[in-house]
Amino acid sequence: MSKETILVVDDSQEIRYFMRDKLLVALGYQVLTAPDGLAALAIVERERPHLIFLDINMPGMSGCEVLQTLQNRHADIPVIMITSHGEPSQILACFRLGAKDYLQKPFTAEEVIVAIEKALSESRWLRERKDMTETLAEVNRKLQNRIRAWEVLNQVGQTIAATLNESDTQRELMRGLKELVQVEAGSLFLVDEETGELVLRVSMQGKIEKRKTVRLKPGQGIAGWVFQHGQPLIVPDTLKDNRFYSGVDQQYTGFLTRSILAVPLKVNGKTIGVIEAINPIGEKNHFEQIDVETLGVLASSVAVALENAQLYEQMRSSVTLETLQKTVTTLAHHINNSLTVTLMIANFLQEKVKSFPNELRPEWLERSADTIKAEARRVAHVLYTLNQVTDVAEDRYYGETNMIDIGEDLKNALAKLEEPSTGRVEK
Repeated sequence: MSKETILVVDDSQEIRYFMRDKLLVALGYQVLTAPDGLAALAIVERERPHLIFLDINMPGMSGCEVLQTLQNRHADIPVIMITSHGEPSQILACFRLGAKDYLQKPFTAEEVIVAIEKALSESRWLRERKDMTETLAEVNRKLQNRIRAWEVLNQVGQTIAATLNESDTQRELMRGLKELVQVEAGSLFLVDEETGELVLRVSMQGKIEKRKTVRLKPGQGIAGWVFQHGQPLIVPDTLKDNRFYSGVDQQYTGFLTRSILAVPLKVNGKTIGVIEAINPIGEKNHFEQIDVETLGVLASSVAVALENAQLYEQMRSSVTLETLQKTVTTLAHHINNSLTVTLMIANFLQEKVKSFPNELRPEWLERSADTIKAEARRVAHVLYTLNQVTDVAEDRYYGETNMIDIGEDLKNALAKLEEPSTGRVEK
């Protein structure tokens, strides 16, 4: 049943009654009535009906004068004129002012119905075309934003993967966060393994990078909740969410947090920290699911980079400079930057698989995700084996620096990977 609104303007109470109670309401339309032109204009301004029946001859403002006013106000509403006589000159004048049709009294219910369908069919089509145009424009905008996001994500991911410095990784994270998600501020929390607390390692407000000692107890604040549950969270309004901890704003940053998107940092299924995006800016005023996906992929690359940076620091403290150079060469030879890319893809595919209902999940996609994760575990074993090397031996490598010979240890480690296990690599 139609929900369109029709305004009947006629000084005859009988006509208004007939049109409303005996015909239009029964056809499913919402009906408004007005006894004169001034009342009609007030209703149009307030209600914006989809169609107007307008009597030509009325006391005060004539139908033509009302039509002229509607045209001056750019009220794009189809109008059907009602006339008692032929009045060809007035009818012609009304058509010039944009009237769609006219009915001559006395008219029948069938004539009214035909006139309505004729007038509304065009306006319905115009509305549908407008809605479709707006929808296509919105889809195109989102597509362009997604393409741009993936271009930036690829650039940031490569930069992050190329560094073994934890500070550089954190700085690139903040840059990527602002470019990808477009926010006023961002922050990175990492877990303190000894206390279980989340420690604010770096935050960014505008172009200003800040490093302050802020600690959150387990479960405290949005970051604490995300860390405990290991899943992303959008908080549209922090004032309405009792999980939000305002102490960080009040005691440390002096910043007003209105909305938060937080995602966990995970390595091998273990949550090691949380990334927060704060207060979206630009074209949108709220976080969307695409922001969750984008930040989730970025988090995967950051988590791996941080793990690699920590591993690198451990190696620096345990081997000589010469051995370190050999180790770095070996890492570049065996894994290069593919570990980050592999885990990013694996994480992305796993999230996509989870988004499908069980009965609709593509088997090939699940197999692909499992295969990529398995290969990622193999790469992790390479890192693990390198970390466990005690007797340093050299192997021939056609570069400036010889590689550490890990062939036998790596062979044994990968053989264990083929054995039934939980797939967890102990560090």
